[in-house]
Amino acid sequence: MNARLRPCEPLVIALTLVALVLAIYQGVGGFGYVQYDDPLYVFENPVVRRGLSLDGVVWAFTSFHAANWHPLTWLSHMTDVQLFGLDAGWHHRVNVAIHAANSVLLFLWLFSATRAPWRSAFVAALFASHPLHVQSVAWIAERKDVLSTFFWLITTGAYVLYVRRPSWTRYGLVSVCLALGLMAKPMVVTLPVVLLLLDVWPLGRLDGAPITLRRAWPLVQEKLPFMALALASSVATVLAQSSRAIISMERLSLPSRVANAVIAYSWYLLRTIWPGQLAVYYPHRAWKPGNVLTLQAAASAIALVVLSALAAWQWRRRPFLAVGWGWYMLTLLPVIGLVQVGFQGMADRYTYVPLIGIFIAVAWALPSGWLASPLRRAAIGAAAILLVLASAVWARVQVRPWRDTLSLFGQATRVSSESALAWKNLGAAQFEREQYAAAEQSFREALRSNPGDPDLWANLAFLASRSGDDLSATEYLERAVFLDPADEESWMNLAIAYGRGGRTAQAQEVLMRLKRIDPAKAQSVVRRLSDLSDK
Repeated sequence: MNARLRPCEPLVIALTLVALVLAIYQGVGGFGYVQYDDPLYVFENPVVRRGLSLDGVVWAFTSFHAANWHPLTWLSHMTDVQLFGLDAGWHHRVNVAIHAANSVLLFLWLFSATRAPWRSAFVAALFASHPLHVQSVAWIAERKDVLSTFFWLITTGAYVLYVRRPSWTRYGLVSVCLALGLMAKPMVVTLPVVLLLLDVWPLGRLDGAPITLRRAWPLVQEKLPFMALALASSVATVLAQSSRAIISMERLSLPSRVANAVIAYSWYLLRTIWPGQLAVYYPHRAWKPGNVLTLQAAASAIALVVLSALAAWQWRRRPFLAVGWGWYMLTLLPVIGLVQVGFQGMADRYTYVPLIGIFIAVAWALPSGWLASPLRRAAIGAAAILLVLASAVWARVQVRPWRDTLSLFGQATRVSSESALAWKNLGAAQFEREQYAAAEQSFREALRSNPGDPDLWANLAFLASRSGDDLSATEYLERAVFLDPADEESWMNLAIAYGRGGRTAQAQEVLMRLKRIDPAKAQSVVRRLSDLSDK
């Protein structure tokens, strides 16, 4: 049921959304960086550390650093450094400010498109408070998520203005906003297709008539320049990620990718309803025939088919269900794992935009007739408020682990005890705090899942050497260089370990190898061995 608002009420709703976000993320100003992508994006990135500069702008637009092309995100980080230095608290606060702005923009866009203020406010409040969105907001390196969504929502708002009163100026504004979003994160590539969904509902550009190719083609044709922008961004992304981030079919088969994608779609829905056991990283597991996870994939596929059929069945009577479901399915497609980037199976941050579709479907699913009675309106309003408050409390709990690397990966190992990456990063954080026994245990736990990681063997070698166990240190270093023959640091340490153990011939063999690769490092090892012999 639509309603007229008093002039001050949109402002009150907007301020309430901002207050909700601030209440959830109030403590992040005291958080530090985490040793997971934050170094790559900010405090160990020499270009970003210099703040804004002409060279930095050129680098942002021409670099494929971090296996991505997102110049606007780089410029955003540089601006933070320019304004606040490397103070992590302010970088966190900027993320929170953008998330608050996104929540307000979502409300304003939906309200302008539907004239349904309270349903729009409910969608925006769920977006502001959902625990699955904590990762996108509380992680400095995920600035690209909140920033790209800002431009996504600006684009949809500009599109509503264009539809209401078409002009080349307004069409150009939509194009510029879309381009800015693509330059913040390539996940925006699905937006042109989402605009086609919005043409059906809430914008009603087909007037409720049956959808035919002849009727839809002018709307598709209108989106072709937008699709060209998305295609250009996709090409840039593939070029950026092809060198090291995209996993080949030989390493992860197509059936495994499809199974993981189907399960991920269902997993995100389940976590939307019950967002427990969240972590920064969920390892990808290869699904094989006969595995119990194959049954999960089959059950998930059936659930997705049933939900899609229900949405299609209700297309004419309740188009918002189909649009919301289509939004969810489409916007997850670039990150669902069919093109596998990295080794994660799923990630909370991938739901930042897709869940808007689910929230819209839920908010508009309530029949208007139910709101005719003042008593029912009050009961439904109270239930909505309680749901948002529960979501906010849960999200605030999920924010806490992001205060530092130790707590973040401590939680990750509790959620996913088989995650080698989580154990490895936890061990590194424990080592940094001089918790050496705990670090060794964490590295050994990581080896259970990933015995082929040379860094883990090198880390264990360092800890063994530190405790005086030269025999074990040598053994661990031999494994490290076997797994990664290009690791010069481990070769240097192995030569020194051989020297300490009196294995002079083997130390000389390693030195000869080092001299061919890097004479300066070989000379450094010679000096270390000389010092040892003097002692």
